[in-house]
Amino acid sequence: MLQILRKKAQSTFIQVIVVVIALVFIFWGVGTNLTGDRQSALVVNGENISFQQYQQAYDRAYQRLSDQFGGNVPKGLAETFGVKQQVINQLIQTSLLRQGAEKMGIHVSGQEIQQIIKNMAPFQENGEFSIERYKAVLAANRMAPTKFEESMKFDRLSEVAAEEIGKFAGIVTDFEIQELYSQQNEKISVKYVKIAADNFADKVKIDDTALKAWFETVKDNYKSEPQLKLQYLVFTYESVASKIAVDPAKIKEYYESNIDKYKIPEQRHARHILFKATDQDTAERQQEQAKKAEEVRTLAKKGGDFSALARQYSEGPTKDSGGDLGFFSAGQMVPAFDKAVFAMKPGDISQVVKTQFGYHIISLDEIKQPETKSLESVTAEITKTLQQQEAENMTFQMANDAYEGIIAAGSFAQYAKDHPTTHINTTDFFAKNNAPAVLKSDAQFLDKAFELHKGELSSLIKGNTGYAILYADDVQEPQVPAFETKKDILAKDYRKVQSREMAEKAANDMLQGLHGDKKFDALAQENGYKVLVSGLLSRREQNDTPFPSSLVEDVFLLSPSSPLPEKPGTVGDDFFVYTFLDREIPPMPKDSKEVVQYRDNLLRLRQQQLLSAWLRHMETDAKITRHQSL
Repeated sequence: MLQILRKKAQSTFIQVIVVVIALVFIFWGVGTNLTGDRQSALVVNGENISFQQYQQAYDRAYQRLSDQFGGNVPKGLAETFGVKQQVINQLIQTSLLRQGAEKMGIHVSGQEIQQIIKNMAPFQENGEFSIERYKAVLAANRMAPTKFEESMKFDRLSEVAAEEIGKFAGIVTDFEIQELYSQQNEKISVKYVKIAADNFADKVKIDDTALKAWFETVKDNYKSEPQLKLQYLVFTYESVASKIAVDPAKIKEYYESNIDKYKIPEQRHARHILFKATDQDTAERQQEQAKKAEEVRTLAKKGGDFSALARQYSEGPTKDSGGDLGFFSAGQMVPAFDKAVFAMKPGDISQVVKTQFGYHIISLDEIKQPETKSLESVTAEITKTLQQQEAENMTFQMANDAYEGIIAAGSFAQYAKDHPTTHINTTDFFAKNNAPAVLKSDAQFLDKAFELHKGELSSLIKGNTGYAILYADDVQEPQVPAFETKKDILAKDYRKVQSREMAEKAANDMLQGLHGDKKFDALAQENGYKVLVSGLLSRREQNDTPFPSSLVEDVFLLSPSSPLPEKPGTVGDDFFVYTFLDREIPPMPKDSKEVVQYRDNLLRLRQQQLLSAWLRHMETDAKITRHQSL
């Protein structure tokens, strides 16, 4: 719970800057360039979209994609996802929406923009808008308030236009809600057999003739790794930085210029007792949990040990630690919880606080007053920062001088003779997985090394850790191993491949027999397969069954009139043949809280469909020019 309540925030200042940069990207984007720039990336009905705006939108889209894959998507690979075209479409559609708003006579007042800004958390202090904070944050991002407000007003037009178009979506009928509910909540059961590849392993016949013939078809899979013999020089930021002496006056100057970085806001140490309840729970469940919370709060107010009460009653993950949430600063918890804690005094027991997680009782243990870290306590940290800043330029200069020296000398060997104090690193043959540590720690160095041909000198390579100069003494290309050296591994792999093929054929044969009107149970018994029943399977809930979850969606394509799949289900090396058994379609309870949710979802879907159709029509009639470089 603590990790959920905390929003992975760092210092308040850094959090504000990050959020405002995001806001700038969102609101200070397309449409602010109407000057007729000839180098526009796009022109939509005379409205220019600059390359800067395109690049900002592209960078945001790329970052979102990269984040989905753990922050490790090369930009070249991003294009396989069509990111560029998606960004272009988005920019065009946003421009068309704004133009449509103007044609519809939609206007956004300055008062409305002011209210939006006042409600933005990055510009608030203690829940209230702060004009000083607003100006300071914008100034930190080199932005004038008038420009920011103008850009927000301009882009708000797009939002209002989408809202107005969505109003024509019409109503959602009770029949449609019932139909959607039935689709989402229906359950289905199948009977099935599992045909595992392992069951066929003993049936695979292996001899040298068959194994050699198979090896010829797959031998490239068994090639050795390419190997490389190198001479190299590496200049790392870390090694250069450690030798740089930093003037104490510069340390002090940096400290004073970045004082906000070293301010620690007020922190509070609290405990809580949680009674879980979400918006999806019934009113009865909500009332029951709220009542429990009130009863336990009464016990705490009468002097009960809060930690002991938390261990006994709390339903949150901090139960075993007595509800301990540790120290946290303002803004790190969800709003309702945060507001309650920062209105308390040490020793206070809160009223019952409702959040999206349920009902909380909070006990405030301690308050740490705000403080600023002393210069002495952060001197080492600042020293390292300044060393790293200076090291980047010095490292490049050192590496570039060496590279020019090697070119002038004509070879690595001659350069080494001319510079006897310079240590040239040499290696024996190595593959990527056992490369020297300094190369292995920087993917740029290692990748470039294995692009070299024998006798080739690299360019000056900039990596994540510094610079490198590489010379390939020799290269060993991947080799196909001799059959005898891999015979045991080949036999094992061959058995696995043949077993899987046998299992797949058996599954296809059974399914073909079922399509030919043979009975499921009889055919399974004939082949020695055990018939299993899945039980009722759900799309929405966790299914407690051995039937593979990856096949559940396919099961819902079956019906009494079409009881069999087109092909067996596959999970790893196992195959599943199944047939429709039963379906349960529950009616939506009349008093279900989900009625509102389903109605809203269906309405939003209609609005999106209507908006998409409107945009397609607008694009058809629009005059759109795209720069040839895009």
